[in-house]
Amino acid sequence: MALIYLRRLFIFWLVLNSQFCLSQTKLDTLLSDLKVLEESNEKVVQYKSVSLAYYLENLDTAIYYAKLGIELAEELNFDKGLADLHNNIGVFYKYKGLLKTSIEHHFKSLLIKENIKDISGIASSTNNIGAVYADLNQPDSALKYYRKCLPYYEEVKDTLRIFKLKLNFGAAYYLKGEYYQALEFYMEVIPLIPSIDVQEEIHRFYMNTGECFEALEVNDSARYYFNKALSLSQEAQMDSWYMRSCFYMGRFLQNQGFLDASYYYINQAYVISRKDESLITLRDASGLLCRYFEQKEMYDSALFYSRVFIVSNDSIASVETGKKLIELELTSQFDKERTTADQNLRQQKLMKNFYLAAMALVLVIAFFIYRSYRNKQKANKLLAEMDELKSRLFSNISHEFRTPLTLILGPLEQMLSKETAKNPSKKTVKLMQRNANRLLDLVNQMLDLSKVDAGSMKLDLEEGDILKFSGVLLSSFSSLAEQKEIKFKQKIQEGSLNTWFDGDKIEKIITNLLSNAFKFTPEGGAVSCEVIVPESKDGIQFIVKDTGKGISAEQLDKIFDRFHQVEHPGEPERIGTGIGLALIKELVELLHGDISVESIVGKGTTFIMNLPLGKDHLKEAEYTLVGDVREIKSIKSDIDVESHDQTAGDTLYDDQKSEEDFPMVLTVEDHADIRTHILENLEDCCRMIEASDGEMGLNRAIECIPDLIITDLMMPKMDGVEMCKKLKTDERTSHIPIIMLTAKAGVEDRIEGIETGADAYMTKPFNIKELRTRVNKLIEQRKKLRERFSKEIKLEPSDIAITSADERFLTRALEVIEQQMANPDFEVRDFQSEIGMSRMQLFRKLKALTNSTPSEFIRLIRLKRAA
Repeated sequence: MALIYLRRLFIFWLVLNSQFCLSQTKLDTLLSDLKVLEESNEKVVQYKSVSLAYYLENLDTAIYYAKLGIELAEELNFDKGLADLHNNIGVFYKYKGLLKTSIEHHFKSLLIKENIKDISGIASSTNNIGAVYADLNQPDSALKYYRKCLPYYEEVKDTLRIFKLKLNFGAAYYLKGEYYQALEFYMEVIPLIPSIDVQEEIHRFYMNTGECFEALEVNDSARYYFNKALSLSQEAQMDSWYMRSCFYMGRFLQNQGFLDASYYYINQAYVISRKDESLITLRDASGLLCRYFEQKEMYDSALFYSRVFIVSNDSIASVETGKKLIELELTSQFDKERTTADQNLRQQKLMKNFYLAAMALVLVIAFFIYRSYRNKQKANKLLAEMDELKSRLFSNISHEFRTPLTLILGPLEQMLSKETAKNPSKKTVKLMQRNANRLLDLVNQMLDLSKVDAGSMKLDLEEGDILKFSGVLLSSFSSLAEQKEIKFKQKIQEGSLNTWFDGDKIEKIITNLLSNAFKFTPEGGAVSCEVIVPESKDGIQFIVKDTGKGISAEQLDKIFDRFHQVEHPGEPERIGTGIGLALIKELVELLHGDISVESIVGKGTTFIMNLPLGKDHLKEAEYTLVGDVREIKSIKSDIDVESHDQTAGDTLYDDQKSEEDFPMVLTVEDHADIRTHILENLEDCCRMIEASDGEMGLNRAIECIPDLIITDLMMPKMDGVEMCKKLKTDERTSHIPIIMLTAKAGVEDRIEGIETGADAYMTKPFNIKELRTRVNKLIEQRKKLRERFSKEIKLEPSDIAITSADERFLTRALEVIEQQMANPDFEVRDFQSEIGMSRMQLFRKLKALTNSTPSEFIRLIRLKRAA
């Protein structure tokens, strides 16, 4: 039977017996009471209440408080509280799917309850153990514990628990394949239904009974109970019940051969499972839909649902693997805990025979052991935080290195390849150099941070005019401002100021601040830098302002933390390493200065930095005198990339083919270097056009009707998913195959990509040879499709359609020609007017689908009609 019903059975039991469906106010009260309680049995009970209050919202938090209660109950020898907490934590782990861990806790609870002769507790624990064995697919063990539990419930005449337990009996016999035995238990509960007001259990009875009749091929009875389950779930307005009811009804009808009737229910289950993220039902429903469309010979739809089935099945397998690893780790932990528990039990028996002095000595030893345990816990927590910091560092660094490495390794692979004999162009070498410099800058930043941490970085003081130095430094950003079309205002106090200062450190600080300002300021915005010297002339102030996106108040106090990255919704994934501002903070403090930031989201950000000048405030060990001010490097833009149109030479195509014979490929990518890299490596076999964001890509696709589109997933203005949806639902562009480049490869992202109509996915960093191969294969598939149409056209467009939009277009095109069949003056101009497309759009659409021009298409249809 479905695991979800057993899980909910135990959750509902806890609701009835513990009343832990609490409001937030009640939860706050429980936590407040917990803090003021002393170490006592009452505090153990409070831990139990808090853990039960959390179980619906956060299972991990519920387990955390339950474990704290277990620790305290063991210290106080409070057996009743210890048994209850083990029982609850067993239910929590069962709900998480960690069944072996769950049964360990239930057995601990049962052992304690048998020792203290807690009858109701024994019944509860035996029932829970039986349910876990059922989930572990061990029905014989489950039945053994159900039989131990039943007399207790019958003795107290608890109708609800007897009803649930007999459903458990039936489920266990169903697992064994003994369907008649299962039905006997299900029939026994029918007289109890009028006295049961728990709708979920009645719904479970209908579903289980229907499954039994279906297994016994008593189809009328099976359909009757499945219909009862459907009606009850609709009345209760519970999506999860309705989803499972629809799935079982749809599967039953499909197995009986009622395909059209089954489709409605299976599709309902599929839609709800997508919304509720129920992977098991998503996988099973997509499998049934795949089989349905195969039987209907609708192979495109069948292929789609087969892909969803594979993706969801892989995700379930990954989750199960993770659960097994956790089970192994927790099993090892429980073995250690069991050994420790046995030792503690022996110690307790010995302590009862000792005098008061001996007992006091044992308590002192226990205190030191406990303190050592606490210290170890703190050390483990510190190590975990350090591991998390390292993981975040490596993740951010690898993410930032990925794009420049792609743009260095890709051209290198091309140069070393035996398939190409031509020398690399100057533009390619400059692209590699630019990205190599980017990597070098990142490494230098990390080395500077390392030097600061080690205390080995000193100030290199130079004597010169700090105002002149600042003017030259700011002027180096003028070309960057022109390229990005941003107004750059420099305001430096007039005059001169000769003093000692560290030009290298100041240059790194100002360069980082201004680079960030230009990076996050859109075209048409403004960036300014003001340099102010106070009357005392013992310091200098830099004020850097921009009109960019701004930083939210929640993130403002974290921007100088290492590896922290400010999030801007909708921005591309290339957001840096989180090192630059941290390095600025360290350098400013090294210079004995201070830096602050003010920002308003949507209006801009202001950095204010104050630095002392001279060397009187420094110790001799903190600096080295190096002489005159050195020359400032010129600042180069990271967008200094030549466009494809500027660099395409006369050798784009060979002499054997005309330009029109090459397929047209549109590249939509916001990163200029990546875009150029793709264009360079495909221009020998394709006509390349490009766009720098999703909105521009959509317009160019409609305007030019390319043969294939390569697009990034995350882009400004319009992302790849939205662009793909619009293209695949537009008659003019629905036939165009799309390759999506993405760094996101999660289950939901891949299913969303499939639903939008993307024909292929490639994860960054990608191999350029693989990209060329996919381009060639997709174009070749379209070519074979056109050949098929041209040979087999039977005035039935649906026989050759790729998507519903293409089918509608071809159907409409044939209808237009059919209506004008008797009109000898019907021409292409009239055809395009009726269809509602420009001449070029109609030409490329028909050429892509049928390999025919509009005039050839009209002539072909007329000839077929005449024949």
